[in-house]
Amino acid sequence: METKYSFFDKIKYYSLQYRVLVVIVMTISVLGLLGIGISYCFFKNKPYQDDFDEIQVLIDKIEKQDEHIVNKLEVEEITKEVRGIDISSWQGNVDWEKVRASGVEFVMLRVGLRKLVSGEIVEDTTFETNVKGANTVGIPVGVYFYSSAINELEVLEEASFVLNKIKNYKITYPVAYDMEAFGENRLENVSDERINYNALIFLNYFKSHGYQGMLYGNKTALTYHWNLSRFENHKIWLAHYIEKTDYDRGYDMWQFTDQGQIDGISGNLDLNVAYFAYKEVSNGNDF
Repeated sequence: METKYSFFDKIKYYSLQYRVLVVIVMTISVLGLLGIGISYCFFKNKPYQDDFDEIQVLIDKIEKQDEHIVNKLEVEEITKEVRGIDISSWQGNVDWEKVRASGVEFVMLRVGLRKLVSGEIVEDTTFETNVKGANTVGIPVGVYFYSSAINELEVLEEASFVLNKIKNYKITYPVAYDMEAFGENRLENVSDERINYNALIFLNYFKSHGYQGMLYGNKTALTYHWNLSRFENHKIWLAHYIEKTDYDRGYDMWQFTDQGQIDGISGNLDLNVAYFAYKEVSNGNDF
């Protein structure tokens, strides 16, 4: 009887008979596939390398253009409880003479913000008027920026923006980083680790230019989102609207209400207490 071979038997037969040729063909095929894979990875990753290089160039450009800006104000920090306010364009026009007469001892002014959807950086429409007004009547000024930065380049853009807005004014109190939109809008997929890193970049940038940095956050954010062990060189600004806070970690400034009333400002505003003040080194006056 004629023996019938299956298709797989025939493959096995010819593979054994021409095994040297088979090994050569398979080796060439594997090497070819390996080469294609390496080439794919190289060209696939090359755009990312190009993007990285381009981003680094922009970062270097920002740092280079700002390197000459230094806060020339020499102060000595003193332990003292003082009352202050923080305001933005929401408060409208301010009568700074009346604000000073009301007993306000410092003010934190919003310089601007990065929009949560478009990512556009915009200046607070009242910042320049307010900083000039506060400087004129002698109320010590600190500033803050509302950030929605998603990476190092963006947060350096924000820092540079603020630095160039404040460089010609007397800024006594800290420069604060305000980021509240955890997981929202353009920050939806940005990790807390990345956000913490962004804040450190921002605050360290100002420290390198002679300004005191400060991290702003409400009780929940400071407890669950911010790794405060990384901010030991910067001040902490707690927002907790309550008569007596039960926040049990360290903080340097407390925003205790958003329903404050001050002569010279229409409507409600944030009231704060700081547990530090400054003495100007050059003349020894508190301010």
